[in-house]
Amino acid sequence: MKTLLLKKEDIKIITIFEAISQRDWVIKGWTIHFLFSEKKLHQVKKLSTLEIWYKDPVVIHSCIDRLQTCFKSIHRFYQAFGVLPQVGDRLFDEDSGMIIQDRSIDGDLMVISFTLSI
Repeated sequence: MKTLLLKKEDIKIITIFEAISQRDWVIKGWTIHFLFSEKKLHQVKKLSTLEIWYKDPVVIHSCIDRLQTCFKSIHRFYQAFGVLPQVGDRLFDEDSGMIIQDRSIDGDLMVISFTLSI
């Protein structure tokens, strides 16, 4: 088995402040991005034990897992109704899920960004 050594410049470190997206988060050619509201960021901060909480890999992976579920929710909504959820709609779970606080569309980049809150 061959070991691959990565240099620091080979690894892209994301922070929780950036728009989070995955390659497969696409609906009808539009890429879906997620951002967190200040309220959600405050909750995420409490999950980390690191001083630089916004770069904590455990927290970031946990958030990405949750956002994967949110994307599935958006995709199922689109399949069922033919439109994307609107501001105020709740994703993931009706009782404990995140709510869409804002939605923005960039037609040039073909990106739809959802800002999520708790």
